[in-house]
Amino acid sequence: MKKLSLLLPIAAIPVLVFADNKQMTTVTYLDRGNLQLVATEEPSSFARQITENTPNQDRRHTLENYINSLLKANAIYNHKEGKENPRLIYQIHANNEGTIIATRSEQGKYGVQIGNRSLPVYGINYDLQSDCSWQEQLCWVFYPSSNHQKERWLEISYAPHAIAELKEGVSLLIRNLQK
Repeated sequence: MKKLSLLLPIAAIPVLVFADNKQMTTVTYLDRGNLQLVATEEPSSFARQITENTPNQDRRHTLENYINSLLKANAIYNHKEGKENPRLIYQIHANNEGTIIATRSEQGKYGVQIGNRSLPVYGINYDLQSDCSWQEQLCWVFYPSSNHQKERWLEISYAPHAIAELKEGVSLLIRNLQK
């Protein structure tokens, strides 16, 4: 029996190109032996796409739902107890007075502890900051304060891409409420 070896050409190779200090994604593919480069737009966050494709009157509610789905999907669990009930989960709600209310539910030894923290959006910078700790296996968005004190506000399990999306979504929600 003869053994045949087959050489398959590579169909697509992702490449990064930097132009004008902005990162753009490009796709390189082979077209009958010729190498072609096709440039695409700068990658956009899903939260930004939501705001661009949602009417103004529905934007706040749509962003709230998206942010809450990110918070739920990346809730913090005890490693010993599995993924039945989260140890720490957040939920946000924006009211008509221009306040975002973050509800923190933490499962402790003696039951669930629930706390609310309000964020009045008028007069604050909507450009939020976030960070992650590989050692703690956590990521968080900092509470925006005028004294530049870095205080953890919304915490999720370690997921750098998710925290970037969460930060963008909350920033867009703040901007929407400030209008």
